[in-house]
Amino acid sequence: MSWKHEERYSTSQKEAQTMREVKRQNPTEENAARVRDAELAEWAETADLSPDARISKAEGPEAGRSILEAALGSPEAVRRAVGKPSLGGKGTSPSRSLRLPVEMDAQLVARAAAEHRKPSEIMRDALAEYLAKAS
Repeated sequence: MSWKHEERYSTSQKEAQTMREVKRQNPTEENAARVRDAELAEWAETADLSPDARISKAEGPEAGRSILEAALGSPEAVRRAVGKPSLGGKGTSPSRSLRLPVEMDAQLVARAAAEHRKPSEIMRDALAEYLAKAS
């Protein structure tokens, strides 16, 4: 452990201990959040990984959710903070990607700016209109 790492380690330990004492003396929701933040900071500063450690991507879409919940305080906070909201109000919205000619993209961006809308909104509306006519 380097001197700089030791210094940060002792500082984060002291901060976490101080915050635990504050929580004990004044158990408010705000203090509980501060304690949680200090404890997470202490963990992050003191995690001891060997030089041979291998960090790899976890399997599945829920990998890491427990860490986010611990950091943000609740599953609801994670839902608010992660990703874009579903267009259907529930679940996930499928995503499509398309390439446009430069001229068409410029027209789309200009129209979106003029209408104070996002280009994706205009594309969804145009596709909905096309599909309605095709049915």
